Amino acid sequence: MSSPRSVGPSKFRLVDALYHDPAPVGGVAVALLTGTYGLFGLPVDLPLLVVGFCGVTLIYAADRVWGSAPEDRVNRPDRVAWVRAHQGWLAVETMGLFAVGGALLPYLAWPTLLWTAVLGSVAVLHVRWGAGGRPVLVGLAKPGAIATTWAAGGALLPFVEAGAPVGIGALLFFGARTLFILPNLLLADWGDRRGDIKAGLAPWAPRWTLRRVRWAATGGLAAAALGALGWAVVARAPVLVGIDAVGLLLMGGTVWGMDPTRPRDAFLADLVVAWPMVPGLAAWMIV
Repeated sequence: MSSPRSVGPSKFRLVDALYHDPAPVGGVAVALLTGTYGLFGLPVDLPLLVVGFCGVTLIYAADRVWGSAPEDRVNRPDRVAWVRAHQGWLAVETMGLFAVGGALLPYLAWPTLLWTAVLGSVAVLHVRWGAGGRPVLVGLAKPGAIATTWAAGGALLPFVEAGAPVGIGALLFFGARTLFILPNLLLADWGDRRGDIKAGLAPWAPRWTLRRVRWAATGGLAAAALGALGWAVVARAPVLVGIDAVGLLLMGGTVWGMDPTRPRDAFLADLVVAWPMVPGLAAWMIV
């Protein structure tokens, strides 16, 4: 094997940051919001995009960087080491996110702020530990609540901020987004089961085989695909619905092809969740 070139270390440091820094997760939030704007023709709201990025990144920083996550010492030792080695950068990043996100909060409508507070309370339940050092969200309630929160933020907040009614169509879209996001969280929880047991997190995953997790996730994706097919019949831009539905196929490939214990595969799964950015950008080129 030849020796690495001088550019190698910088490259690998960038890859490690993509795997372990919470900021790419904030980018997924922006992608979900952008997809909703494009699919429904809603006016793009820059403050909501920025606040969404900052807020989600800070929530994941609280959990993975500044909070106590003993299970990560078993499940994600590389992340623990990276966080310890980059405390200075992460502190600067955190302060910058607070400053930028806080500066744009006044530009959001009051209903949006209220919805954001409600969604943020679910994140607090995930990060916070209850009495006796026990987690508040346990078992399947954890991935279910997190997927629902992600879907509600990405699918419904653009309607609320635009002052548009959250009707049956938006609610069905929210349900489909939940089924699209949930497989990623189920696989992540299953991959983390060993460390979760040692940390006393009462995980559901040890009672499930990987095959069972995959079939459960596939069932949800199939239901979402049927919904997309029905939506395409009545949608104002069926081609955008078709582009968005490609994400369901990609997630299906992720469910059956990824190793949930590998950081690279987990990162790729997050990229699939960000697929709605594609129909969102396509909408601006088509219209």
